[in-house]
Amino acid sequence: MIGFSKPETTKSDSMEKYQQTPSPTTDGTSVIPSPTPSKLNTTTNTTTGSKVDLVSEGIDGPPEEEREGFGNGVEFVLTCLGLAVGLGNIWRFPMRAFENGGSAFLIPYLSCAFLFGFPAVYFEFLTGQYNGKSPPVIFRRVMPFLEGVGWMGVFVAALVAIYYIVIVSWISIYIVNIFRGDFNIWNKCDNPWNQMETCIDMLRQKECRVDHPPGWENATAKMIPEKMFFINGTCMDAKKFDGIEMLSATEQYFTRHIIDPSTGLYDFSGINLPILAAMTICWVLTALGILKGAKIMGKISYVSVLLPYFIVVVLFVRGVTLPGASDGLYYYFGKPDYSKIFLTRTWTEALKQLCFSLSVGHGGLISLSSYSRKNNNVFKDALIVIIGDTVMSLVGGAAVFSTLGFLANQRGVQVPEVVKSGFSLAFVVYPEAMTQMPLPWLWSFLFFLMLFLLGASTEIALVDVFCSCIYDQSPKYRKKKWVVVTVWCFLLYCIGLVFSTNAGLYWFEMFDEYAAGFSSVCAVVGELLVMMYVYGFRNVRNDITEMLGEPKNKCTKAIGPHSWYFTANWMGIAPVIAAFLVALSFLRDYPYNGDANKYPIVFDILGWFVSFLPVLMIPLFMVINYIRCRQRGNTVKSLFMLQKQHVSYRRIAKNFDADRQAQQAQLPDKEPWDEDSDEESRKGASGDVEVATIDVSSSTHQTY
Repeated sequence: MIGFSKPETTKSDSMEKYQQTPSPTTDGTSVIPSPTPSKLNTTTNTTTGSKVDLVSEGIDGPPEEEREGFGNGVEFVLTCLGLAVGLGNIWRFPMRAFENGGSAFLIPYLSCAFLFGFPAVYFEFLTGQYNGKSPPVIFRRVMPFLEGVGWMGVFVAALVAIYYIVIVSWISIYIVNIFRGDFNIWNKCDNPWNQMETCIDMLRQKECRVDHPPGWENATAKMIPEKMFFINGTCMDAKKFDGIEMLSATEQYFTRHIIDPSTGLYDFSGINLPILAAMTICWVLTALGILKGAKIMGKISYVSVLLPYFIVVVLFVRGVTLPGASDGLYYYFGKPDYSKIFLTRTWTEALKQLCFSLSVGHGGLISLSSYSRKNNNVFKDALIVIIGDTVMSLVGGAAVFSTLGFLANQRGVQVPEVVKSGFSLAFVVYPEAMTQMPLPWLWSFLFFLMLFLLGASTEIALVDVFCSCIYDQSPKYRKKKWVVVTVWCFLLYCIGLVFSTNAGLYWFEMFDEYAAGFSSVCAVVGELLVMMYVYGFRNVRNDITEMLGEPKNKCTKAIGPHSWYFTANWMGIAPVIAAFLVALSFLRDYPYNGDANKYPIVFDILGWFVSFLPVLMIPLFMVINYIRCRQRGNTVKSLFMLQKQHVSYRRIAKNFDADRQAQQAQLPDKEPWDEDSDEESRKGASGDVEVATIDVSSSTHQTY
C-alpha cells in the first residue's frame, strides 16, 4: 500500500497532492482524486505501465522519486555499524588508552560519549531519517543559502575515502601474501628486501638476554653490554648503532617490501605496482557494492559487520590463552593512571577518537538514515551503534594487548618495549606475534580478514554519500546510478593514484593528518547550529514526536528520545565541545614529525588546503543558490526561508502570520533540479499527455 496519510481539507495546503489517500482500482494501482482539474499535471509511470492523476494546489509535477530502503531495521543498524566501526577501533583506541592512563582513559572516553558521541549520532540519525534525503537537500530546504552546510560532510567523506582505501589495499596485499606463504618469512632478515646490517631478528632477540649470548660466550658478566641487537647470527652492542635507524624484520617487510617509500614528499621516483593493482581491485569492489543499492548493502552488512565481531572474539580468546597475555592486559586495563584524567590532552584524545571512530560530520550517518523507515526508532539505533562501537574498541584492544604481552614474553622484554602506535601495530607488531603462534597462517589470515571487512564496509559507506546526493539532485541520473557510481569512483581513484607512487606514504600521511579532523568537526558545528537555531529547536522536537510518537511515561520523557537533555546538548553542549576541538586542531608541531626534509612546508600548506576544502562549500553554494534564484526570477528573500518542499512545511506553515504566509506564497513550488527536469520534459514532449501512475506497493519516502 502507498504510505500516504490523509490530509486536512484546507485549501492552503500546498503539498496536498502528496498526502491524499488514493482510491484503489481494479488493476492494482490507485488514482488520486482531483479536486482541481484545472491544475492537473499528468505524466506516465514507465515502471508499472498503470496510470493515475496527480493534482496540486499550486505545485505541479510528479511526487518525489521513491528511495530504495533497507530490508529491515537490523540491516540499517548493521550498515551504520559498518561505517562507524572501522580500523581505528583496532589500532587507534588501544594506543590512545595505553598512552593516556590505561583503564583510566575510559572515564573521559565514556564521558565524551555521553556528552558528545551519542547525542551527535542520534542527531544525525534523526535528521536523515525524518527528511528522507541526503544532507545537501535537507539543509537547502531549511534555508537555500546554507545548502553548503550539507555539502561539508559529503566532501569530508570523499576526502577520507580517497586515502582510506589505501589502508584497505595494504591489508589486501597482506592477505594475498599470506596465501603465498609470506607469514613464514616476514619475520626473517635474509630476504631480498632486507637490509641485513640494520635488520633485527626479533625471533632470536631473546637469546641476547641469556648469561652467555651468541658471540659473547667467553665474556664475563661485566663485559656483556646492557642492551644488544641480534643481527647476522650474533648479538651486537646496541651502542654501535647509535644514530642508525634499526628496524625489526616485520617492519622492514612493511616499509621496504610493501610500501617502499622514497626520500620525501617530492620524490615520486616510480609506481608501486602491487599497491596500484590492489587499489584498482578495491575500487572496483567498492563500486560494485554501491551499485547494488541500500538493500544489498544491508545484506552485505550481515557478513562485513558481524564476521569481524566473531573474529575479534576468537582472537581475544586465543590471545588471553597465550603465555604473557596477563602482562599485556595488565598494561591495558590493570594499571590505571588517574592523574592523566586531569590533563587536557587526555580529554582531547578521547574526543578525537570518538569523532574518528563514529564518523560524525562525515555525512554518512545522515545519508544512511535517509534510507531508513520514517517511524524507525533512531534513538535505539544510535544507542546500539555507540555500544557496538565501544565494545569493538574494548574487545579489540584486549585482543591486541594480550597478543603484545605474548610478544613481550617471547622477546624477554617489558610490554611497553613492544608497543608501537599507528600502522606499526597492525602491520609490524601483530604479524610478528602471530608468526610465533601455532598455525600462524590461520591467525594471520583471520586478523587481516577482520581488518579488510572493517575497512571495506566503511569505504563503501563513505563513497556512497556523494552518490546519494547526486541521485537526489539529478532526476535523470536516478535511473542511471551506474553512471554516477562509475564516474565518482573513477575520479576518486585518479586522485588517489598519487598514493601508489613511492612518495605515496607521505601523501597518505598528509591526508590522514588533515583530511578529517578539522573539517568533520566544523561540519558537526554547522549542522547543529542550522537545525537548532535556524530551523528551530521546537521544530526539531516536533519532528521527533511526529516520528516516534508521544513519550509513553515520565521516565522515557526524562531520559528517552524526547528528553530535553538532547535539546540542550544540541543547542549548547555539543557545539561548544566541537568548537573546542576546532580550536585545538590549529595546535600542531611544524614540520610534521620534526623532519623538514621528508615533510617540507608544502606538506602543511597542502594539508590545510585539504582541511578547508569542505568548509569552502558554504560560500560556494551561497553563490550557486543566489545565481539559481536570480535566473528563476525568485526573490532574494526566498534564499533565507523554509522551502515548501520540506517535510514539515505544512505543519510549520500553519503557525505563520498573514505577512509570513504572503512571503512564503512567493516561494518556488519545486526544487531547481525538478524545474530543469520538467523543462527538459516539455521540450521533448509530443502528442497527447498520458496520465501518470503510481503502483500501490510504492512509497513516497522509500521502497521496502
